[in-house]
Amino acid sequence: MPPAAGTLQSRMFLALPPALRWLVGAMLLCLLFVSPVRAELPLLGSLPSEPIGRWMGYLVEQNAPLSLTEAQAINEENGFQPIRSDVPKFGIGARPVWLHLPLVNGESLPAKRRLQIETAWLDRIDVYHLHEGQLLAQWRAGDAETGEQHPRAGLGYLFELELPPGRNDLYLRVETPDPLVVPVRLLDAAAAEALQSQHDRGYGLLYGCLLALIAYNAMLFVGLRERGYFEYTLYVASFVLLHLAYTGHAYVWLWPGQAAFQQFAIPLCMALTGVIGLRFASGFLDLRQHAPLAHRAVYTLIPGGSIPVVAATLMQSQELAVLFAFLFILIYSLTMVWLGVITVRHGQVAGAYFLAAVLAAMVGTATTAMAVWLGIPYTSITFHAAGWGVVIEGILLALGLAYRMRQHQAARREAEQLARIDPLTGLLNRRAFFEHALPIWSAAQRQQRPLALMMVDIDHFKLINDAHGHAVGDRALVAIAELLAEACRSSDIAARWGGEEFIVLLAETDAPQAARMAERLRAEIESINLCPVLGESCLSASFGIAELNDHELLEDLINEADGWLYRAKQAGRNRVAGTQLQAN
Repeated sequence: MPPAAGTLQSRMFLALPPALRWLVGAMLLCLLFVSPVRAELPLLGSLPSEPIGRWMGYLVEQNAPLSLTEAQAINEENGFQPIRSDVPKFGIGARPVWLHLPLVNGESLPAKRRLQIETAWLDRIDVYHLHEGQLLAQWRAGDAETGEQHPRAGLGYLFELELPPGRNDLYLRVETPDPLVVPVRLLDAAAAEALQSQHDRGYGLLYGCLLALIAYNAMLFVGLRERGYFEYTLYVASFVLLHLAYTGHAYVWLWPGQAAFQQFAIPLCMALTGVIGLRFASGFLDLRQHAPLAHRAVYTLIPGGSIPVVAATLMQSQELAVLFAFLFILIYSLTMVWLGVITVRHGQVAGAYFLAAVLAAMVGTATTAMAVWLGIPYTSITFHAAGWGVVIEGILLALGLAYRMRQHQAARREAEQLARIDPLTGLLNRRAFFEHALPIWSAAQRQQRPLALMMVDIDHFKLINDAHGHAVGDRALVAIAELLAEACRSSDIAARWGGEEFIVLLAETDAPQAARMAERLRAEIESINLCPVLGESCLSASFGIAELNDHELLEDLINEADGWLYRAKQAGRNRVAGTQLQAN
């Protein structure tokens, strides 16, 4: 344009009113931004080692499968759409997808690269490498057929490329009824080695933690025979199997070459994890006792969620099996949280551990599900969130199981204690007396140490009950029991023998010493005032004393003391009788 024309246009623009000048300027700016700009092809060396979805275009097949030639023709007509994320995702049951990556090798020599697709559950992958529009190589992979290339454990599908100088085009056709997520990397040798090392360390740490949880709970089950530990061991093991299935490790290690089974392995493992998890939750939270309605709901959900997955598998409908499995896991996760809330509301402390644990697992599982399906970006962290969620869940549930075990042990100890203690007087009962007395008896026999035994019986106890009621009789029993307990040393043993009878074993005590103690107790019992109606001297007791001489059994000593007690009663009651006293 001549300078005069440019100057004239400038003068005309400046002559416009200010508002109109702003409008014209805005229109010119919009035209600048919407003007077509030819996109530069990415240089091979400019691609990152991270997923490269943003450098690719995609096309979803609508009807019959497209050939490479047809896909090229559509691409040349700008029929491929740009991908707006690093990892493209197309959902469950999506139509087959074509991906296109154009790039330029600006060097003078061919470049070796590894094309890596990290999703291990894709049914079929077709890879085409074109150079300057000519097909150089093609590969077929997937887990739908035994003869195709299979995924590498933890890495996905790997294709070794040699990219000549100049323009190269990579076309990928991918299909699966599972969540169609395609994380694609193009790596040089150093980046591929670093990524493999990173994956090995990550999987080693994750599986190490999970296997440690399995071993820990299995050993506790063997040692304690607590069913909760066994069921939790199965639950963690089922999740490990599921994780191995969707990372490709199981296809390589557990069922290599079983393409038909691999197609249904992930939904079946999801169903198995849900079933075992619900059974564990019901037992851990003791729903049968504390929440019977929730218990019935759990055992309704178990067949209701798992049978459709199994039925779809038997019908060879992979898409339905995957859909049912995802729905079951979603309902399962929400149910586990609901169960935790119920038990917390019922005041169970173990329920708080359970709720925190299942929330961690649910967040991890939901993160992974949304990462491979829809909702949040796919990254290494989000993809493995389910595994680490289960690790956190395992730690919290281990604490919950330990707490519940301590509760059971405390309840068992309390029950055992109640079984050995007389509930009215707080003294030992007859069975507990023998448990405590036999060691003292044996030690006194071996070491030839003095030992005495005292039998005590309340006089006319039936008359007290008949005349004044059982409440007064109970107060008499408690009052005498308190006197006996206060009089005993730490080495002595006092117990309620039955009815209105008591027994006291006195270590390091001979008969005269026991008799003096019995006489003091007799006087104190006689002075007990149970209530004003009875008066101060209405309560009395008789005592029988025996000491260790030639008795071979503790029962013999007890029988002798009981005999002297009988003599004291025959002699008029409210007195002390024994061998030493008789001799005196």
